[in-house]
Amino acid sequence: MSTTIPYHSPDLFEKRTDSNSQVAVDFRGYTIESFLNAYRECGPVYRTQINGLEEIIIGGLKANDEAWRRPDLWSYSEAVKVFREELSDLHLTQLDRELHRRKRRLLNKAFKTSSVMENLPQIAEEIQRGIEALAGEEVELHEALMEIFTRSQSVSSIKEKIPDEMVKKMVAFEEGFLGALFLKDTERASIYSRAGYKEIKNEVLTYLHGIILKRLEGNRAEDLLDTILHQRTSNTMEPLSEKELIYDAYLLLIAGTGNTSKTLCYCLNELASNPDWTAQLLEEIGDFKVDSMARGMADFPLLKATIMEAERLFPAAPVLPRVPAEDMDFIGHHLSKGSHCLHMLTLMHFDESIYEDPFQFKPQRWVGHSYPKQAHGTFGGGSHICLGMNVARIQMPITLGFLLSNYNITVTKPPKKENYKFPNEVDSSTVRMNIRLKRK
Repeated sequence: MSTTIPYHSPDLFEKRTDSNSQVAVDFRGYTIESFLNAYRECGPVYRTQINGLEEIIIGGLKANDEAWRRPDLWSYSEAVKVFREELSDLHLTQLDRELHRRKRRLLNKAFKTSSVMENLPQIAEEIQRGIEALAGEEVELHEALMEIFTRSQSVSSIKEKIPDEMVKKMVAFEEGFLGALFLKDTERASIYSRAGYKEIKNEVLTYLHGIILKRLEGNRAEDLLDTILHQRTSNTMEPLSEKELIYDAYLLLIAGTGNTSKTLCYCLNELASNPDWTAQLLEEIGDFKVDSMARGMADFPLLKATIMEAERLFPAAPVLPRVPAEDMDFIGHHLSKGSHCLHMLTLMHFDESIYEDPFQFKPQRWVGHSYPKQAHGTFGGGSHICLGMNVARIQMPITLGFLLSNYNITVTKPPKKENYKFPNEVDSSTVRMNIRLKRK
């Protein structure tokens, strides 16, 4: 039997500033401490107002488990309609039920760990080349890494010699798109209708369409896109259409580069503030060779711990909107079809009953210790878990390994946490800093 959903006064939520939270991430513009207090008072499900909107908040281990275990109860198409508006109604992120399962099955071969690892040498070589090109120059690290990661995808996922100017446009498109992702409808529409953004978007999608047309005409490149195009499927499964493949090419080349980059920028900033841990990490990395990653991260427990801790403290998407696809019982509470919910999937990252000193950067907590999957929501969970997780978890250790092993890093412009492109955007923040690399 469902119980009444408790109400938490919006007056008890504190808007986040640079001085009133121990966490660098915004949670819909409020402090994580406010949401932790509400969780302790009301439990995993409660009603409130966030930024003037009526919301049902769900969060905690039980809420994560229930939300991820029963994906068909949610309408992803309604919750993240911006993907439908900007990247077509065929984009993976906004598909539900059988449509999502079909698309996921058709794309999985390009994103599973074994497929990514097959291209490890090429990915590593391109990342190393990109880092070497930065040496001696003052660069803004976030967008520089996005360009490097896009190029690393162009030697593995979609083998294509992409002009430098197009790589920059791909990064600009991704930054502009993410920058307005969770704004109110009218604000988002205003930003996406700007002439500069529309021009870059059209150029990027036209370029991707050109790649797809060449492949459909029979030009093969023996890459992960070919793997998707030429895989065997059952007679009952509809193959990917030309239009779908344009946006799937976006997933293969561009999507996620911003999130991976900002996690690494945050990580490097924390390492600079934790010299004792960094010294241990440097000793483990030594003269970093990517061949050592052939067995995954088994030879690099401290490097793996460092990345896990950065993911925990600076999650790319700390809060996600959810909309029930039907009336449902959610861990003892009735949720009505179409109601607006916010899933605090990373709330437990900061729960002291799970992580000791949860607001502190302590990578050592991950060495020889594991935590419940429901307590680490950086990539989501269940059948809708981030498709590019395996790519990110290859790119990040390679990049950190090469950087720390071969270069002294001088910060020339202090790190600054800021929103992507637009000042009133919430959640999608990054760490921007200017650096100069010098060979050791």
